[in-house]
Amino acid sequence: MTAGRPFAARWLAVALLAGAVVAGLGGCAASGAAAGVVIAPLSQTHYAPTQTVDVLNAAPGRHYEALARLVVSDPTGAATSSQLVAQLSDSARTLGANALVIEKVAQSGAAGMAFNPAGGQMQGSSAGGSISVTALAIRYLP
Repeated sequence: MTAGRPFAARWLAVALLAGAVVAGLGGCAASGAAAGVVIAPLSQTHYAPTQTVDVLNAAPGRHYEALARLVVSDPTGAATSSQLVAQLSDSARTLGANALVIEKVAQSGAAGMAFNPAGGQMQGSSAGGSISVTALAIRYLP
């Protein structure tokens, strides 16, 4: 019976070590993700979530209600503005917005070109920089 215990203890140690490695890798992946969306409500009216959200660069030529101002940022600069806009769109959808009017895209830090060995080509990088996107979540009025 004692011969089985060291074997079981080794497997337990291996399982714990593997769990710690997986948890550590998950933390690395999460640290590169953008922070949560900050929502500043502009309306007291609540709407059901929408299916789609139009992304606009200027206010539409039709009547609308401003629901909230949304801000998302990535201090690492690892996310693209498209990824941040997608995150804002998801938040706008849950607020019942029909559209998202992009107000500001701010990028700071060192930007440059870097060789991507996975793709074998040069690509833009914003290493050491940060990026944030501010937008207005709106709902079209009849």
